[in-house]
Amino acid sequence: MIGIDIGSFYTKIGSCDKKNNKLNNMVMERTPQNCIRNGYLSDINVLSDFLNEILKKKFTKEKKLSFCISSTDIIIREIVMPFMKDDELKNALKYEIDQYIPNSDDYIVDYKQIGHDEDDKKIRTIIVAAPKEMISGYLNLAKTLKLRLEIIDIYSNCIYKSVKKLCKPTGSLSVINVGAEYTDITIIYEGKYAFSRIVRFGGNDINEIIANMFNTDFKTAEEYKREKPFFIDDENYASLRENTEKYVSSKLSEISRIFDFFESSYHKSINEIFLIGGTSKLTGLKKYIEDYFKIPVSGNDDDLYTYFMPAFGSLIRGE
Repeated sequence: MIGIDIGSFYTKIGSCDKKNNKLNNMVMERTPQNCIRNGYLSDINVLSDFLNEILKKKFTKEKKLSFCISSTDIIIREIVMPFMKDDELKNALKYEIDQYIPNSDDYIVDYKQIGHDEDDKKIRTIIVAAPKEMISGYLNLAKTLKLRLEIIDIYSNCIYKSVKKLCKPTGSLSVINVGAEYTDITIIYEGKYAFSRIVRFGGNDINEIIANMFNTDFKTAEEYKREKPFFIDDENYASLRENTEKYVSSKLSEISRIFDFFESSYHKSINEIFLIGGTSKLTGLKKYIEDYFKIPVSGNDDDLYTYFMPAFGSLIRGE
């Protein structure tokens, strides 16, 4: 089976070994322009042609696929229910959904148990609702690719499964996935999923700062971003650093409020940040985030960790 993560800048595709311990084949290609926006697929034919080219070259034997998706339009709510059997919980949630998901008929809704209280008297459950319009795009794409669609999973759950499989997390860990347009924040507490949020921030925002400062186009700004230092002391780039840090600080302030919510809910502080995503490779960004939060920030230069954790997580079952 292959896992596909269609990002706004890159599309990542991977397939697993039989034990789902690692990806044995990874491909990352530039996503065709104007084919995805905030999780919605807008040109199935172009995407199908694009993916078929990759599949014919690298994944000829694969017949099944999974998608991982992310969008600010995906609703994630945590609710606490009295302890009950799974079939009873499923029926009870039908009556709870309308309270948490407005216009629920417009969404595909699923749920997952994420823990119990110490006395096993209550169940912590997350409800996930994705717009039917969004999901239909992925269903149509799978049909066009002539592959059997096994699962559509959300980023935060995929990242949680990847981290649990690869990193064996302890304590309070925040995984910050900095992409081209959005940053996904997933918090894992004592090896269990806690909650997640999405912040509108990514590498494209840095490109815009560069383009405006140097009066250049987006492509040139992207190349400049990859080559030049941003968050280190260098008088040649002082103005760029000042403008970039000002913007990034405003976004880290939003993430700080997410951490505050976790701390007020769990009465624990975040003790580690794991940074992934293409934009995480900006020179000096890791150290800048560490200094901002006063929390150790780690990462891994292996492409599996930097780019492919969502795709890998979509292939992991039973977590």
